[in-house]
Amino acid sequence: MKKTIIAAAFTLLAFNGAYAGPAGKVAAKAREVSILAAEGKKNPLPDGGWFTWQFDKKPKLGTLIVKVQAFKKDETRNTALEITGETGMPDMRAHDSGRVKFVKNKKGDYLLPFDVAMPGDWQVLIRVKQGKKEIYAGKILFNI
Repeated sequence: MKKTIIAAAFTLLAFNGAYAGPAGKVAAKAREVSILAAEGKKNPLPDGGWFTWQFDKKPKLGTLIVKVQAFKKDETRNTALEITGETGMPDMRAHDSGRVKFVKNKKGDYLLPFDVAMPGDWQVLIRVKQGKKEIYAGKILFNI
């Protein structure tokens, strides 16, 4: 049993995040994740549009909400995107949320509430999909 677990761990490390699909072929590594521009600043999307992000309040213990506003190239709001977030502590994966879909409010803002459970380094990974294709991935790093 121990040998099986160790072999599985080494296999995962060898692929370094790659995924072996049903045909046994190894898919390319996921899109590179960049650090997002500062709160309220534009994060460009490949189609010429952009999005901004902000917290509802200064980060502290308790519930925090990330708000994303997306815009098209012509500066009108883009509410047709699918935006997901993953929250957690990079050094303590037990607090990770997994992928969670942002919810749109009546204004067209994308909102993601999450709980900050303890002091330390935190991150929010934001993924933007247009149709079925992921077009952007970026992360926010902050400390409590």
